[in-house]
Amino acid sequence: MTTAVFAGAATVALVSALLMVTRRNPIYSAVWLLVSFICVAVVFLVLQAPFLAAIHVLVYTGAILVLFLFVIMLLNLRDDELGEEYPLAVRILVAGLCAVLFLVLAVPISRDPSLREPLSALTPGDGSVEAVGRVLFNTYGLQFELVSVLIIVAMLGSMILAKKTLKV
Repeated sequence: MTTAVFAGAATVALVSALLMVTRRNPIYSAVWLLVSFICVAVVFLVLQAPFLAAIHVLVYTGAILVLFLFVIMLLNLRDDELGEEYPLAVRILVAGLCAVLFLVLAVPISRDPSLREPLSALTPGDGSVEAVGRVLFNTYGLQFELVSVLIIVAMLGSMILAKKTLKV
């Protein structure tokens, strides 16, 4: 049963992601992004990681998607402002390049012997708050702090770029 739910959620996530990037209207793209986010949360639930599923829904669906929708509504683009669509040949070329990039990344990963049975080493508690916190702060403590510094630098940079010049 869980395999069928996993396969169904993964399939819907892939199809909705494809529909998201192919829609011309940004509101429709945001709706398909919402469907994709929910399906990823279902995949986390099937993998017995309820904490990750909840955080995914709260952070991505509750914050980032709302931010996207806010910016889309703020821009209030009309159909003539959306720009011209690229010719079919260009879209096919870009899709082909994306497929090649996917293969360049996926083939070495699939041949890695340490990734043959990645889910067999997991236990049901690996997605809990305690397990995620332990790995995040013990194993990846330095990376976690570096991301914090990167976010602070990005905030400072955005404030500097948004600052209006004052006449003295």
